[in-house]
Amino acid sequence: MFSKALFKQSCKANGTMWAIITFMECFMLACVMLISGNGNISTTLTAVGDSMVKEQIDSTIESRELNYYETQLDGMEKFDEVFWPKYDENSKNVVLTTDFTQYLKDMVNAFVDAYTDSIESVRQYMLEKAQKIDPSYTEESVEFLELFGCVAYAINPPDADAIDLSGETMPDLNNIKGMFDDFYISHGEDIPKQYLDSGQIAGQGERYFTGEKRIQFRKDRAATCSAIFLAGNLTLKENMDKILAELEKFDISSERFESYGYDYAHVKDVAESTLVTYLSRLDLEIEKAKLDPEAEDYAAKVAEIKTAIAGDISMNFMSSLPEDVASALEELAQLNLYDLVVGSIFFRLAGLLLPIIYMIMVSNNLIAGQVDSGSMAYILSSSTKRQSVVFTQAAFLVLSLLLMFVCTTITSCVCMAIVGEAVAKITYKTMILFNVGAFLVLFTLSGLCFFTSCWFDRSKYSMAIGGGLSIFSLVAAMLGLFGSKMIPSIVRLSALNYFNYATIITLFDTISIAGGTLTYIWKFAILLALGLIGYVVGSVKFIKKDLPL
Repeated sequence: MFSKALFKQSCKANGTMWAIITFMECFMLACVMLISGNGNISTTLTAVGDSMVKEQIDSTIESRELNYYETQLDGMEKFDEVFWPKYDENSKNVVLTTDFTQYLKDMVNAFVDAYTDSIESVRQYMLEKAQKIDPSYTEESVEFLELFGCVAYAINPPDADAIDLSGETMPDLNNIKGMFDDFYISHGEDIPKQYLDSGQIAGQGERYFTGEKRIQFRKDRAATCSAIFLAGNLTLKENMDKILAELEKFDISSERFESYGYDYAHVKDVAESTLVTYLSRLDLEIEKAKLDPEAEDYAAKVAEIKTAIAGDISMNFMSSLPEDVASALEELAQLNLYDLVVGSIFFRLAGLLLPIIYMIMVSNNLIAGQVDSGSMAYILSSSTKRQSVVFTQAAFLVLSLLLMFVCTTITSCVCMAIVGEAVAKITYKTMILFNVGAFLVLFTLSGLCFFTSCWFDRSKYSMAIGGGLSIFSLVAAMLGLFGSKMIPSIVRLSALNYFNYATIITLFDTISIAGGTLTYIWKFAILLALGLIGYVVGSVKFIKKDLPL
C-alpha cells in the first residue's frame, strides 16, 4: 500500500516549498505573538478596563455613603423622638432625697433604661424599613444587620476593636454632659438644688432635643460617622474578599485591585468628598426652589430633591451612557486582545493562508498534475499499483501538513514561555488546541483538494474547483469574523455574520476553546470526518476511473 520511492519523490519535489512555507508561517506566528504580548493596545485596553472598574467602585462608594448618611440621620431622629419622653417618664419616678450621690445614680439608671428602650425602638423601626425593601428580611438578615449597625454606630460607636477604624477616635455622645448640652454635671455632690427639680429638667431636656443645636448635632454626627462606618465596613477582609470574587469575573487579580488604592483612607476620603458635594448641592437646590418649610408638601419636595441629587452624584460614566453603548464599552474593556489576535485572527484566518496555498499546489501536483503531464503513466507502468499511489500521495500530503503544524505548535509554545500566561491570558493547552484546530481545517480542505485532484484529469479543473472553494472558505471566514461574537459589538457588523454559514472554517470554534467549554470537540469531529470523506472518496474515484494514459 505504501511506496517509499514515491514518497521520497514527493518529498524531493515539494520539500523546498514546504520548508519555505513552514518557516514563513512560524516567523509570522512568532511576530504576532511577541508583538501582541508586548503591544500598547493591550496596555490601553487594560487601562480602559481599570478605569471602568474604578468608576463603578467609586459610584458604589458614593451611593452607599449617601444611603448611610440619610439612614443614620433618620435613625438618630427616631432615637431622639423616643428617648426623651421615656427618660422624662423614668426620671419622674426617681425620689428626690438629700443623698445626692444616690439620686445621681438613680437618674443615671433612668437614663440607661430609657436609652436601652430607645435603641430597641430604633431596631424595630429599622427592621420595618428593611422589610419594606424586601419582606423576607429578618433580624438575622445581613442586610438588616448592616442597616441597623450603621445607625447604632452613630448613636453609640462600638469598641475600636469591633471595626477597623485605623486609629479613628469618635467624639463622646452618650454621656450625660453630651446628651443635655452642659445641663448636667456628671459627678460630685455640689449639684445645685434648683437643678434637681424634675420639672426644670423636663423643660430643659425637651427644648434641647427639639432645638436647632440638636438638629445640627445630628447632621454633624451622621456626616462624621457615615464616612467612618463605610470605610471601616468596606475594607473589612470578608467584604474585600467578596469584592475580589466579583472582580475575578473581569480577570482582575488581587494584586491589580490593590494597585487601585482602595484602602481605608482612600475610601473615607471619597465618602467625605461625596457628602460635602451632596450637602452643598442640597442647600443650593432647596434655596433655589424657595420652598416653604411650613408647607404640607415641604418634606416630599425635599425628598424629591435629595433623590435627584443622590442619583446625579452616584451615577458613573457607564450608567450615563445609552445601554447599548455602555455594554459595548464594557465588552471592549473585557476583551482578551491576545486571544483575538492570536486565536481568531492568526490561527483561524491569516495563519491559514500560506498553508492553504501550499495545500492547493501540492494536492494538485500529487495526482492531477502528474496525470495532466503524463508522469502518472510512467509511475503506473512500473510495479506500483493505483492503491499504492493514491495512499502514498495522501499520506505525504497529510503528514507534511501535520509536520507543519507541529512546527507552529513548538513555535507558539516557545513564544508563550517568553510572553507568559499572565500577559497572554491563555494557557498552553489553549494554544495547542488552536494549532490542532488549524490543522483540522487544513486537513478538511486538503481532503477537498485531494478529492478534486483525483476526480479531474486536468490541473486547471482541479485547482479551479478545489483551490477556489478553499480560498472562498478563507475569504468568507475573514468577512464573517467582523460579524461574529469574537469582535466587540462596538465595531461589529452583524450582517457579515452570514458569511460564517458559508465556510467550514466556522467549525474551528476559537471562542469555545478560549472559554474552556467543550463545544469545539464535536466541531473538530465534523472537520475530521469531512476530511476523511474527501480522501476516501477521492482515492476510490482515482482507483476506478479510466486515466488518459
